[in-house]
Amino acid sequence: MRRAVVGPEQGFGLWIGADDISSNFFIRVPPSYQHALPGAQVDEHDDEERLMMHWLKDCLENHEACRNNQRGYSPTRLLDVDQYRSSGDIFLVETEADRLPYTTLSHCWGPPSKGPLTTTLESLPYRLDRINFNELPQTFKDAVNTTRRLGIPYLWIDSLCIIQDSPDDWAKEASRMADVYAGALCTLAAVSSQDSRGGFFRISEKNLEFVFRYDLNLGDKRIRIFPCEPNSWSISGPLMSRAWTLQERKLSNRILHFTRGDLLWECATMKASADLPYLPYRAYDSDPDSLLLYDNARECMDQKQSSLRRRKSWFDTIKDYSAREMTYGKDKLIALSGLAHDYHERQGRGHYAAGIWQADMPSALLWRVHQYPPDLAQTVNASPLTRILLPPKRPGAYRAPSWSWASVDGHITYDSQELEAEARYGGIWLQDNAYHATEASEYDFGAFRVLDMQAETSDLDPMGAVTGGHLILQGLVATAIMDEQISDVSHYGRKSTCTWLRTPDGDVVGALLADVQSEVEPYDEIYCVSVRKEREDSLVEVPKNLDRVNYGQVGDRLERYGLVMGLGLFRTGFQHDGMMVYKRLGLIRWVREELFTGLRPSTIKVI
Repeated sequence: MRRAVVGPEQGFGLWIGADDISSNFFIRVPPSYQHALPGAQVDEHDDEERLMMHWLKDCLENHEACRNNQRGYSPTRLLDVDQYRSSGDIFLVETEADRLPYTTLSHCWGPPSKGPLTTTLESLPYRLDRINFNELPQTFKDAVNTTRRLGIPYLWIDSLCIIQDSPDDWAKEASRMADVYAGALCTLAAVSSQDSRGGFFRISEKNLEFVFRYDLNLGDKRIRIFPCEPNSWSISGPLMSRAWTLQERKLSNRILHFTRGDLLWECATMKASADLPYLPYRAYDSDPDSLLLYDNARECMDQKQSSLRRRKSWFDTIKDYSAREMTYGKDKLIALSGLAHDYHERQGRGHYAAGIWQADMPSALLWRVHQYPPDLAQTVNASPLTRILLPPKRPGAYRAPSWSWASVDGHITYDSQELEAEARYGGIWLQDNAYHATEASEYDFGAFRVLDMQAETSDLDPMGAVTGGHLILQGLVATAIMDEQISDVSHYGRKSTCTWLRTPDGDVVGALLADVQSEVEPYDEIYCVSVRKEREDSLVEVPKNLDRVNYGQVGDRLERYGLVMGLGLFRTGFQHDGMMVYKRLGLIRWVREELFTGLRPSTIKVI
């Protein structure tokens, strides 16, 4: 390697032999990786087995945060991958020890016609005896081989370790997902495989013509050279679109992601790739939090904002989860119960019902479903986004009470609770702004109260599937008429739709963002429950037509934002303990406060 001055405008040039590498990227290799791994060579693949083992060893020995998250747990059943190593065969064992070292597999099952190898009541005795390695689908084979290479004797695969045709075993094991994934030494994620036959590694060596990295030893130093900027750490593939796999990733302490283009590592301390195994990338999902409305004055003044962050974390989880695919709609709450158990144990979230935490009330009720304009869905007909752009719908069978986001098949968002980025503020700002701090504070819920929240669940999993549920609410309830006109609502360029709300005299008083647009009957009566005040710097823009007419009455004057948001309900025609019984129709926004003038709080039941 030599250096030469080439001109005042460039400064100097670098060559290896006759090759000018002046424009390349240079990154120093840390000593620990330099000693543990051989140098990368052009047209030669890295020793990924040694790399995986080094990541795992380094994390187990040096990452305190990861060790603190580790749970001492053994699942009910595990696959022994060690005893029959010479033949490759494995077998199922029913564990008795409190702590056995194991990996877990996160994978796509695929459609029922391409489902994975399973354990049933009939096949259980045979699985406990022996499972022929050649009978395993490719993804399972890769998981077995990778587990063996890591020196770990046991492996957990859901389809084989849970008895699939036993409702009791399935429900019991589904409720333990938090322990299963948090107790594993490492999760193996088959990111690029659409079903169990796809395997871990996606590109054969003959199709990988060139490895774009090279390690150069300079005395006791090693430099990694890239001809172009290294790829950012990111994950994409079929696995990331499946609902069940969200909690698998969030609950795991360490993950090896086998993607189409790279081998990726993720743990609580760092994220790294085979290209740059020693640089902790700043992952996309760790970007700065968007803003969220405060729910009370204490939260506003709390510098750590712990309750605000916990609420935001759950809202973001629901947004991600609801956009994912699920083969069986009945699993909507079950596939999230492991994560709910983890939130409850680690954060002490308190009472949980049908996907909603009591601690997040009342803002937890103010979710909405994206209602994309029909023309937008048509323009992306060939896109993977088509599923979430389709009109939301109710499931065929009961799954959750209407006040729960789980009662709808659609993309859920809590953007009604978010503010524009430039609206960030703290307690001092609120104190300095007397008007905001008293009359326009976003944590002013007026007369609204949640008196009771209940969901009927199985004894096997109190955070799983529900068979019924109700809310007892107290607040101001006004009536309006649903218009036949539908308008667009914009959120940072994204479009959704809303329905105008009018008085009997025809005046526009607000908008309904329906959960399911087909349930809206023009000119029918809707019951509007005021929950909280609107903020002028809300993330969702006011529809233009509404913006021109909706100035709310505040005291003896009209103010631009004398407006509230809340729940749009319809009456079921039943009463219970003297209370009218309602069901949710959608979220109401930008409703004039004067609509509720002169009303006294009512106590109602929502199912």
